[in-house]
Amino acid sequence: MYYSRTGFYIVQSRVTLQPVDNTREGSLVVLVAAGGTGGHIFPALAVMEEIAGKYPAVHFTWLGSSHRMESKLIPAKGIDFIGLRQTEFRRRPTPGNIFYNFRTLWFLLISIFQSVGIVRKLKPRLVISTGGFAAGAAGIAAWLTKTPLVIIEPNVYPGITNRKLGRAASMVFLGYPETEKFFSGTNTITIGVPARREIASRSRDEARRELGIESGTAMILGTGGSQGAKSINAILPESARLIKESSPDTDFIVYHQCGRGKIEKVRPDRNVLPESQYKIMEFIDDIPKFLAASDIVISRAGASTVSEIACRGVASVLIPYPQASENHQVHNARALESSGAAYCIEESELDAKKLAEIITGLLKDPEKRKSMGEAAKEFGNPEAAAKIVEHLKLYLEQ
Repeated sequence: MYYSRTGFYIVQSRVTLQPVDNTREGSLVVLVAAGGTGGHIFPALAVMEEIAGKYPAVHFTWLGSSHRMESKLIPAKGIDFIGLRQTEFRRRPTPGNIFYNFRTLWFLLISIFQSVGIVRKLKPRLVISTGGFAAGAAGIAAWLTKTPLVIIEPNVYPGITNRKLGRAASMVFLGYPETEKFFSGTNTITIGVPARREIASRSRDEARRELGIESGTAMILGTGGSQGAKSINAILPESARLIKESSPDTDFIVYHQCGRGKIEKVRPDRNVLPESQYKIMEFIDDIPKFLAASDIVISRAGASTVSEIACRGVASVLIPYPQASENHQVHNARALESSGAAYCIEESELDAKKLAEIITGLLKDPEKRKSMGEAAKEFGNPEAAAKIVEHLKLYLEQ
């Protein structure tokens, strides 16, 4: 551990952290605490985008984990980033996990101490938390320093961090009505999961033209997120082969995001699925374009992914990550499935034939895809971030 020149604690890790710019003390500062997964990161970024558009004097500092995806993603966006050494609690009671959890608790105590110092140094107008283990220390620091704490819960089943911090929060914004039972008080507002405006506004015709997709060709987007998903990487190529062999007249194209460093593990049968029909990419930088062009999405069920699919109004087959904390991805997927917006296949029930049958049915039934897309839109609220910022003017216009 070392001190930066600004006086903030930054814990060394295997990633290179950006120096924290503290030359703007006294300005309108908002501290954002989130991380671990894209489900926590991207809703926070959507709200920040809206705040920046309405309050250009605001300066953001992001407090997250020094060794998770936010430690690279956030500095790359030009946002001040402070990384603390934080790890998750492991729930399975093995001797190794018990030792690991003692270490996690020690890291948490140190992070709380550091976060209190950061909040006192920056004096932010408010702290925004979208959850994840990286946000706990900052939320506790906000409570200890009497700084307004705003929680945005993007999952149907909230994580333990946000459930606990909800008692101390000035405002709690929820994505789904089903989540209200976990929070109490008049400070709780159900408003939808924040998503980037570009998700809903991107032109479908323009996106398909840029990708070279011909009229009448159905596009299938397969993604396990930025890290990829082992099960989707293994099953989707085989499912596509079964579809092509059983329904050779069905016109479709697959774009498959497999995750960085995993492209060699995705092996479509090139005798059946040429590269022009099954395209593999390690990472998709412009996800709004690919969502706009899609007819069917095969995906995990993280909060931001589900929100973006819903905002776009696309039929989907959701395969929840089974190790997600609190099993929240299953809850997210089941919420959409119960409304007719998606199919949910838990990983224990997943096989290539089952996935192929579902996709084939959707490819042959455009009206079914349309009705699922319309149902999905009931869960997506492109204005959620803007509505949250309207409530936050209480703090930003003081």
